[in-house]
Amino acid sequence: MTTTKTFKRSKTARLIMMVPAAGMVLAGCGEKPVEVQVFNSPDECAAYYNPPAECEAAFDDAKALHPLVAPRYASRQECETDFGTGQCETAPVLAANNTVPAEQTQQSQQSSGFFMPMMMGFMAGQMLNRSGMAGAPQQQATANRSPVPNQPLYKSRDDRSTFRTATNTAVASQSGTTSIRPSAVQPKPAAMARRGGFGAQAAQRNVSSNGG
Repeated sequence: MTTTKTFKRSKTARLIMMVPAAGMVLAGCGEKPVEVQVFNSPDECAAYYNPPAECEAAFDDAKALHPLVAPRYASRQECETDFGTGQCETAPVLAANNTVPAEQTQQSQQSSGFFMPMMMGFMAGQMLNRSGMAGAPQQQATANRSPVPNQPLYKSRDDRSTFRTATNTAVASQSGTTSIRPSAVQPKPAAMARRGGFGAQAAQRNVSSNGG
């Protein structure tokens, strides 16, 4: 009997290890995971058989949120330490309510004197599930929406394969559908980042995985 139980536990462990690691923020503490989609661009999103209009809408939401949540750095050099040369841009001045004033157009945004990483992808958390598309009733469409808002994603200099939220939460290592805990990826107002924040953590993970 003991041998049988041991075999079952070993089999279960092997099955768990076989689960793909595309989703990095899995369920925990009883929180139910939800499915979201992660992409580099709207075109890539559409290539996954998502309606182009849904993809563009999700991308536009993420792009609008980008200047409000992207981490801030005191200098371009500090920002590029985490994200790489040429991967940072000036951060606009935000209003008291953490919004970009309407008069600040994309061409003439007033600089805050800080820098932020460029948006390297987006998470489509509010995109309708396929079962809720094509003429579904409004009630069903609402029920199919994810509790995760559409949002920008970033990639650190030392970990170019991983999509991360503005709070440095790793969500996926490849484009497509992944499962995440909603509470782990809720956007937060932009904050000053510690120098080497994203990059240092990625480098530490690489050293640990190599036995360092």
